[in-house]
Amino acid sequence: MKPRLKILALLAPAVLFSALGTAALGDPSFKARMVNDDTPEVAEIRQLGENAINRLATTLVREVTNAMVKDGPEGALDVCHLKALPLTNGAIAGLSRITAVKRTSFKLRNPANAPDAAEQLVLDYIQKQLDYGDAPPSLLVQRVEYPAGAPEWRVYKPLGVMPKCVACHGDAAGQSEALRAKLAKLYPADQASGYHAGEWRGLIRVTVADAPANKL
Repeated sequence: MKPRLKILALLAPAVLFSALGTAALGDPSFKARMVNDDTPEVAEIRQLGENAINRLATTLVREVTNAMVKDGPEGALDVCHLKALPLTNGAIAGLSRITAVKRTSFKLRNPANAPDAAEQLVLDYIQKQLDYGDAPPSLLVQRVEYPAGAPEWRVYKPLGVMPKCVACHGDAAGQSEALRAKLAKLYPADQASGYHAGEWRGLIRVTVADAPANKL
């Protein structure tokens, strides 16, 4: 039986988790570590990340719901993604310290969303938690360090499969011919099917810029 999520709602509250330490990511040019510190800086990063993810996820759910009502699963397929968000001076408009946003998973619909090494670390951690029968944390903070470049903060929230998502991500046998044809056309390498409501789907991740020195 596939692991099922018990607490991973899009708007679930943040919880603390055990630090995973520092992990080399197969590439000696950078390292990533999960952060569980209760310092003001980390608390601010966590809050900024959670606020941004909740806002983006709420917008996405609203758009998908409206499309489902209007045009069914085929219409929802056109909006079920994180749209290109306008950047102003390197930040997402309205979220001044959020410099990137991404969804990723083990099972990809769009190959462009493949996890990088730091994201793979988080995916592997959550899978192990589920394999052990534990509920993973609803929010994770990660610090990625580069020898030749500024380090960055990443905040992740695991995503579960909502009942409405099953229309496009569930058993292909239950999909209409029109939907299957559209999926094959848009995503010929699609792997993101066969899910049931409540299962872990993947991650949404935002990158949070450091605050100016005079704010720390």
